[in-house]
Amino acid sequence: QPAARNASAIEGATTLTFLGWRIDIRLRELRNPEGARVAMTSAEFDLLRTFCERPGRVLSRDSLLDLTQGRSAGSFERSIDVLVSRIRRKIEPDPQEATMIKTVRSGGYVFTPRVEAVAATNN
Repeated sequence: QPAARNASAIEGATTLTFLGWRIDIRLRELRNPEGARVAMTSAEFDLLRTFCERPGRVLSRDSLLDLTQGRSAGSFERSIDVLVSRIRRKIEPDPQEATMIKTVRSGGYVFTPRVEAVAATNN
C-alpha cells in the first residue's frame, strides 16, 4: 500500500513539500517556492501542518479544531474559516478561487496538492 506508506512517512516527517512550498515542522516555518520565509501565526501554521499531514482527505471544522487546538477554551467553528482564509491569502495564487484548500459544502475542507516528505539530511 504505497498510499499508507506515504501517509506514515508524512506524519513522521519534519519537512514536507507541496507545489514547491516547504513546511518545516521543527522550525515551524513555511517557505514559498522561491525559498522566502512566509510569516504565519502559530494557529495558521498548526492548521496548514494539519492539512499537509492529511492531503486529499475531507476534514470537518470539528476535526480541524480537535487536531489543531484540542478544543481549547473559546475555540469555535468559524475560527477555522478565518484561519483558512488567512492561509489562502498567503499560499493560493488566487485566494478567491482556491485550488489548494478547497471548501467542501457541508463537509469542511480538503487540501488538494500532493504532499511529500523530505528525507532528513544530516547537516
